[in-house]
Amino acid sequence: MLDKQDLQAIKDLIDTSISASEERTHAEIGAVRAEIRAAEDRWMTFYESAIQPQLQLLAEGQQTILETLAPKSRVDALEEEVVFLKSIVKNLAQDVAELKKAE
Repeated sequence: MLDKQDLQAIKDLIDTSISASEERTHAEIGAVRAEIRAAEDRWMTFYESAIQPQLQLLAEGQQTILETLAPKSRVDALEEEVVFLKSIVKNLAQDVAELKKAE
């Protein structure tokens, strides 16, 4: 049979094994965290150097387009004027045609 000293020795071995396992696990977790931080740093560097300037150029181009576009209300008003002017030109063309026939 195992006496108290044997059980204590077994417990000490198990505790030592568990401690070593925990230390390896913590070390692996630390290494993984370091790799993740390094990947994040690489991604942020890429984003800041390649993607962000392109997005800025797109935003500037969009702003330029928005500044040069006529407002919708102005376009609507011009469309109404064109319709009105077309009807006047049509009427004037008919009047000219009638005057030519009358000659």
